[in-house]
Amino acid sequence: MERLNLSSRARLFFHLSATVHLAYAIYFDLRYAQLPQVAVTLRLEPPIGGKFKYMTFLCGLLQLGYYTLALTFDLLRLRSLRKLRDYIFATLAVPLALTVGLTFWTLFAIDRESIYPVLLDLVYPNWLNHTMHTFVVIYAFVELGITRHQYPKRSRGFTGLGAFMVGYLVWIHIVWFRTGIWVYPFLGGIAWQLRVIFFVLIMVLGFVYYLFGERVNNILWQRSTGAHRWIGNDSH
Repeated sequence: MERLNLSSRARLFFHLSATVHLAYAIYFDLRYAQLPQVAVTLRLEPPIGGKFKYMTFLCGLLQLGYYTLALTFDLLRLRSLRKLRDYIFATLAVPLALTVGLTFWTLFAIDRESIYPVLLDLVYPNWLNHTMHTFVVIYAFVELGITRHQYPKRSRGFTGLGAFMVGYLVWIHIVWFRTGIWVYPFLGGIAWQLRVIFFVLIMVLGFVYYLFGERVNNILWQRSTGAHRWIGNDSH
């Protein structure tokens, strides 16, 4: 029992820490990390949508929502909260964290100026950049390792993830249609055929990341053939 209590306390501490960290990052991003008006004047940023047109910010909000929900479950232990927690984690938290983190750092390594110009360092401090693009991935892996999740049927998981990704693609195209400016400037510098390939690739990778999370979860939390109990119990 003492071991179970220690495991539960570790999860509680992790979920609390992640919630506080992400909440402050979101607050700072909204309150202080603002591009000057000249960015809109020079057509470097679409004048509509605010932060909500960026996948990084939406992913940060979603991660904050997830860890807040996980923290609430730790405190209340309601079965309905667990089902919702597990669905959001499997369907959105893990795939989007990996999509945002790995896509950003890959493009950053290929051509930083196309995705995150040096001038942005004056607006977005280094800690905020790493919170939104690095820590979301780290938190997802830690969560896979310390919390048992019941993944939904794959059809339900794929439906939720697909709906989100298609919805986001529609949203950034609405922004482009209304302003003539792409949310991510590099999209305007490539042929439409390459844009289509890029969008398809990102969506395919999103589903690959879903399957990856599902596989890791199954490996880490499979039932012991001897004791027939879950490792690091996270009881219903």
